[in-house]
Amino acid sequence: MRTSLLLLTVALLGLLISGCTVIGIVAGASADRSNARPRHATWSDVRTVPRGRQVEVILTSGDTLRGKFTGLRALHPNSYRMLYENAGNLSAGDSLLPPLGETVSVVHRHERPFKAEFCGFEAEALVVRLWSEDTLFYQPLSNTSQMKNYHGKTYDIKHLLALASGRLLPSRREFTLQSGGQTQPVPPECIQEVYAEPKYTDMWLVYGAKGLVVDVIVILGGLLIYAQQVTGSWGQY
Repeated sequence: MRTSLLLLTVALLGLLISGCTVIGIVAGASADRSNARPRHATWSDVRTVPRGRQVEVILTSGDTLRGKFTGLRALHPNSYRMLYENAGNLSAGDSLLPPLGETVSVVHRHERPFKAEFCGFEAEALVVRLWSEDTLFYQPLSNTSQMKNYHGKTYDIKHLLALASGRLLPSRREFTLQSGGQTQPVPPECIQEVYAEPKYTDMWLVYGAKGLVVDVIVILGGLLIYAQQVTGSWGQY
């Protein structure tokens, strides 16, 4: 009887040890495949470029920059305000653009309006600070049906999208490259395309090892419980 129980326990442990480990290896392999794919982004979706990748940036001027993408860096509020006010003057009047810091009601397509503080633009997206969560939210202009302030003034979304598509609205953050020990900021509106090189990783090994640790803990716990049961059964005789 004890031999049968031992064989059954060994069989169950064999199934357990292949569980989390296999799941970890599969998940890690999927991440490795994703990282190994080269990435391409236009100026309007540079936020999708993986941080830390070696990239080649083609500018609207035709020049090419190469280096390590270190992330998007926010402009100083005063610097961005100056750029934004200048953009308002160039776009036939400040009244066509919502003032920075204004409370607005934004209507996403097919959803209820939400209240937010207008913080500017990033490429072809509105940047607002949600009142409900106190976090920045990037709302694509193409998915916005209406924006108005609490004085009842409605802003022309099509006009704003045309200005953004024409690269006439400054972005709140800059695309930063590291090359030769120096960091070079690049405004997104000056970017034509970005090519990110593939990154080869061994996440299958990392995730598999984590899964193995979980399996070992489960197995040791099972052996401990089994040992206690066997010891208890022997004490009955």
